[in-house]
Amino acid sequence: MGANPDFFLSAAGEMRGDLATIRACWSKARLRDEVRDDYMLIEVDPPVIGQQFGLGDQDVTELIISTRHKGFTLFPVTEWPSHVYVTRMLDQFVAQTLVFTGDQVELIGWAEIFLTRAEAEKESAKFGGAGGG
Repeated sequence: MGANPDFFLSAAGEMRGDLATIRACWSKARLRDEVRDDYMLIEVDPPVIGQQFGLGDQDVTELIISTRHKGFTLFPVTEWPSHVYVTRMLDQFVAQTLVFTGDQVELIGWAEIFLTRAEAEKESAKFGGAGGG
């Protein structure tokens, strides 16, 4: 992780629980599958609580995001905030190969990415301040 995050992620407008937490994000790599070539591997802080995925005390520090709306991209980000799908890796080999199939990942939610923490906090406040973090 670099000193300054590239952007911030929150699902406060889409869902409750741990994913609603505002997370600092660092872009790590561009990934692809058989459908798209514009997935972004990110490192997040704070980590996503792994217990909800049967991981016990092993938290998730890397996620894969992709734009939800046709015509938008993350390379470079063409819209702030940008609506994204949030996926976790089931196979850590994906982070090495940068290519994956559907059985190597799991969609865990919808969210938005924001250029600044202040923008993410403002959006989170509309939903009762669920963003925390």
